[in-house]
Amino acid sequence: MKKPFFIALASLIFSGCSMLESRPQPGPPPVKPPTAYVKPEIEVISDVERNLWRGKKIIWKKFMFAVSKTHFYIDHVDESKGEFQVHYSGDPQPYVDCGRVANTAKLPGGDKTYEFAAASPYEQYQITRKGKLFQVERRMGLIATTRMSFDETELDKTHVKVNSAYTISRDQTVFGGGSNAPLLLNDTISFNSGETGTFPNAQTKCQPTGKLEAELLSLLN
Repeated sequence: MKKPFFIALASLIFSGCSMLESRPQPGPPPVKPPTAYVKPEIEVISDVERNLWRGKKIIWKKFMFAVSKTHFYIDHVDESKGEFQVHYSGDPQPYVDCGRVANTAKLPGGDKTYEFAAASPYEQYQITRKGKLFQVERRMGLIATTRMSFDETELDKTHVKVNSAYTISRDQTVFGGGSNAPLLLNDTISFNSGETGTFPNAQTKCQPTGKLEAELLSLLN
């Protein structure tokens, strides 16, 4: 495979098939291109806070028991300072929205369209570029670290604040096109609660769904 074409192909695949942003159009819809990307449309969730009319010691004890039975891994605990930290590692879909990806491959038997959530942990699909057929294996992973603070502001009143840091990795392996060696593509983005992140050389935008913070706060009920 010639190097310029190899680099161009990498750029196209790196984008997660992100050549088109979905916008309302008057009249008949335009002809769908080979690849398309639709950005997430949910509201970005910022820092989450809650006031509870119970003492910190009571809330802390109940929360510690509840979180120990979840899939969150406890990183740091300091009851005297009211500091608590957990992390999650795995499927991004429950906790981040990265929009949707669509791709149409031109095959000898007819066109085949692939469409999936861009935060999907694993997808396998085909693309065609300059008459050559390629197969892509795409993996997404999330590591999220959530910091919680418990502050007894008044007698029997506790203020709880939650903030998360998200790191999303995207690994893609491309086979075919006449090359014996697969093309490996890896990149990572990071952002916090209330923020968004966009993969480099692409328009694949990711943002929190708010479910992570909501799940942890629900343990206080």
